[in-house]
Amino acid sequence: MTAEDRTLVMYGDGVRDAARRMLPKLPDACFVPAGSGELRTAVKDGIAQVVLVAGMEEQLALLDDTGVLESITFYMDGGAALTAEVAGAPTARHAYELWEAAGKLGPCGRELCRRTAGELERLAAETAGSAVSPVAAQVVLVDAAGERMVGMFGRMAR
Repeated sequence: MTAEDRTLVMYGDGVRDAARRMLPKLPDACFVPAGSGELRTAVKDGIAQVVLVAGMEEQLALLDDTGVLESITFYMDGGAALTAEVAGAPTARHAYELWEAAGKLGPCGRELCRRTAGELERLAAETAGSAVSPVAAQVVLVDAAGERMVGMFGRMAR
């Protein structure tokens, strides 16, 4: 099995082209829409690496935690006022804009990616029936237009 055969790239809504530009050497067969249920199948087939290229909405859906943006803002030293604003943000896009305006998009975006990568690895471990993930996860946060990387976290394939 080649490295390409052992990599799954999941992409968020409207960012397939950006994902392809970020990973041009991988064949098209490695790329699937996020949330497609492919991760569990790919883990069973022996993948070593999963890469998620997505906006905040897809990452939040994967995390399934309504307070995660507030928690990240607080954890990344956003202060009480910004944390409260993010907690009251009506959409993920609004929270993104608040982080950006406060100069916290970089650190908060990386922390969101870190937590999302952890969740991908947790799901992979659960699928494999193991306490340790057989898959290394990398997560890239893209801007609202899906064109620019604004945060990233990940490990190389095991």
